Amino acid sequence: MKKFTGRYTTNTAKALKGSERILCQVSEDGTIYICNGFLLCTMNAPEYAATVQPLTCCEPGAWTFDKGGKHEDEAHKLDLVKLFADTVRDTADAAPLARAPFTVQAKNAPAACYYNADADFAAIYDTKFIDALHPAAQLRTTSAISAALAYINGEPFAVVMPIRAEPNAARAIKAFFTGAAEDNTKTGEADKLRTELAQAQEEAAALRGDLYRAANEIDELKAKLAELHETKTEQPAEQKPEPKTAAEIIAARWAEVDGLTATIKGATTAAPVVWLAGDTKPHEKEIEAAGGKWSGKKNAYYFRVA
Repeated sequence: MKKFTGRYTTNTAKALKGSERILCQVSEDGTIYICNGFLLCTMNAPEYAATVQPLTCCEPGAWTFDKGGKHEDEAHKLDLVKLFADTVRDTADAAPLARAPFTVQAKNAPAACYYNADADFAAIYDTKFIDALHPAAQLRTTSAISAALAYINGEPFAVVMPIRAEPNAARAIKAFFTGAAEDNTKTGEADKLRTELAQAQEEAAALRGDLYRAANEIDELKAKLAELHETKTEQPAEQKPEPKTAAEIIAARWAEVDGLTATIKGATTAAPVVWLAGDTKPHEKEIEAAGGKWSGKKNAYYFRVA
């Protein structure tokens, strides 16, 4: 669990530890400024004593601290007081950032995700620097690549430098917030859709019941058809009467050929005629060899039986 000293946490020292250098300056009003190039903090004496002094073993003053220890050479120092004041001025009209409930990977480190709805941009910051600030802190900035100013109770107290977000990460952050906004404006429509969905589900359940009953009826019909088929196959096949006359013999022969229809005209006369109709072309040679004659008028072959 984090412990707080004023506006900072136990993670503030962790965020500063390992920095290539730490700069310290004290303004005329006694405010202590601490910066490591990524995080600029303004501190009072208790905050400094709890977070920075155990790390550097240095009293507040004008110095630089690096792996070689403390240096009081001010030639290469940034003007931390002016830098902080300029950031306050630049972000005065900026809208507060909204934080997303997820992180992204940036430069092999997790980054906290934020979105500015007014200017429609996403910005990310190293979580170790965000965790150094009190959870109630609110960030404001003018763009995704500009320094963000941290406020608490309406008062600015720290500056955090951003990490350049990959295009995919920026799109994901924007999508999260714009999608949520659209959802909020369509609550009534969503409720209506949920009602329609519930009704559709009830209708689908009723249809499934009907289908289940129909399937049972189909199964019963199939069973009855199978029984009828078995009964039919068990009965002796109806025997066709044997052809007796010459005309019947001729008709019976060609009636067995697929695609042909044999008809006897004048069966009871002394000179019956057997007509072959249908698909006669594949069998025309056989028909003619058997004595069949072609009738163009009737488009069929015929056999005269004397």
